[in-house]
Amino acid sequence: MRISGIFLTKRIQWVGCQGSRPELRGYTCSLWKLFHTLTVQAALQPKALMHTGLEDNPQIVLQIMWRYIHHFFGCKACAQHFEEMAKESMDSVKTLDKAVLWLWEKHNVVNNRLAGDLSEDPKFPKVQWPTPDLCPACHEEIKGLHSWNEEQVLQFMKYHYNNENILYKYTEGQTDSSEVEHGDTREIKDKSLPKKPSGNREDKILDQENVLDSESKVLDKLIANHAAVKDRGKSGVESADHRETKQSVSFLGIGFSNIDMSLCVVLYVASSLFLMIMYFFFRMRSKRWKVKYYRSSV
Repeated sequence: MRISGIFLTKRIQWVGCQGSRPELRGYTCSLWKLFHTLTVQAALQPKALMHTGLEDNPQIVLQIMWRYIHHFFGCKACAQHFEEMAKESMDSVKTLDKAVLWLWEKHNVVNNRLAGDLSEDPKFPKVQWPTPDLCPACHEEIKGLHSWNEEQVLQFMKYHYNNENILYKYTEGQTDSSEVEHGDTREIKDKSLPKKPSGNREDKILDQENVLDSESKVLDKLIANHAAVKDRGKSGVESADHRETKQSVSFLGIGFSNIDMSLCVVLYVASSLFLMIMYFFFRMRSKRWKVKYYRSSV
C-alpha cells in the first residue's frame, strides 16, 4: 500500500519512520507509534480525562483508534483485520494498563502475519517487539518455550513511549529560541533530579537512553543533510533568477529587455505578413482591372 501521493504530499521526510524506499514504513509506522503513545499517555496520565465523561472507560483510546481505522485508513484489508482483532478480544480490556498491553500484543500479531510480505522493509524486518537487545527482562523461557514477561513489557512501553522521549525540535513552527528554552529546561530538570543508586534496571535504562541518543544523532544528521541539499538547491535557483533578471535589464548594452525584443520580433513578423497580404491583394485587383477594361475596349 502506497499512501504517499494519495492522502499525503508527494515528498515526505519522515524522522523516525523513514523506510529504505518511499513506499515502505512511513505512514503506517508513524500511525502505530502514535497509537502506542496515546495508550501509554492515557495510562500515565489518567486524570487527563477527568470531567469528560470518558474517565471510567479504559477502552476509550482503543475505541477511538478503531473508529479512525474503520473510517479513514486507506488499506481496507488492514482495517478489516484490525476490526476482527478488536471484536475478538477488546472487551477483555478492563484497565488502562491492559489497553497498553492489548495494543502491543496485537501489533506483534500483525508483525507476525506480515513478516516476509511485500510491504516489509528488508532493512527493518517485522519481528516480535521489543527485541531481547532492547528489553532482555521482557523475554523469558518456560519449559524450553519463549514467554513474555508482561509486567516488564508494560514498564518498557511506559518508558519507551514516555513524553520525555518525544523530540519536539522537528515539529512545525518550532523556533530556535523555543528549542533553546526546551533544552535549558530539560538540562535544569535533569540536574535537579536526585541521583539514584545504580543497579541492573538502571543500567538497562541507561543503555536504552544511549540507544535513543545514538538514533536521534543519526536522525539529526539526516535532517541536516536534507536541509543542506535544500539550501543549496534554493541558492542555485536564486542565483539563476538573479542572472535572468540581470540579463533582462540590458540586452546588447542598449537597454532592451528580453520581453521588449520578443515583442519587436512578433511585431516585425506581423507587419511583414500584413504587407505581403496587401501586396497580393492589390496585385490581384490590378489584374482583374486590366482584364475588365481590355475586353471593354475590344
